[in-house]
Amino acid sequence: MDAAAYLLLGLPILALIIGGPILKSRLGRGASEAGARAGKKFASDQLDAALTELGTTVVIQATEPRAREIVASAMATKEREYVIRDDGAYGIRFVEPDDTVARLVPVADGTRLQIETFREYFGFPQTVQLWADLRSRIAAAAEVREVAVVPGEPVRYVRGEPLDDRNARWVHEA
Repeated sequence: MDAAAYLLLGLPILALIIGGPILKSRLGRGASEAGARAGKKFASDQLDAALTELGTTVVIQATEPRAREIVASAMATKEREYVIRDDGAYGIRFVEPDDTVARLVPVADGTRLQIETFREYFGFPQTVQLWADLRSRIAAAAEVREVAVVPGEPVRYVRGEPLDDRNARWVHEA
């Protein structure tokens, strides 16, 4: 075999040896950036869904004292998760009893229960499922008392001042 044939076989091998790490680095960086973008989009979508759920309200078609009775009975067997606060509001606990604070608000067709404020942990609100569970429990307790419960006007929130490097307390949008 002559030198030209060896040269033609050697050039692609040499190109792979030199270009392989460069190509691998560029492909890895591109895949990493694409993964980071997908992760941020997923987290954003999850946060939007959580904010929508936390902004869901219920209207108990009864006076405030009757609505308080219904809410208290819905919380009765779940003292670990739900707390009736001294100020008349209701706490939903993830870690602390005031992680999420809900309040009854008089409206034209009864009394609306809505979240006033909530705290996030690990950069995300953690009481979403507890809020959905409480609304279901209230609907069941009201049905036993023959009181109607209907969806209320949704509430929107904004992220408040950070409490630490990753977490903040969310409040009503002004």
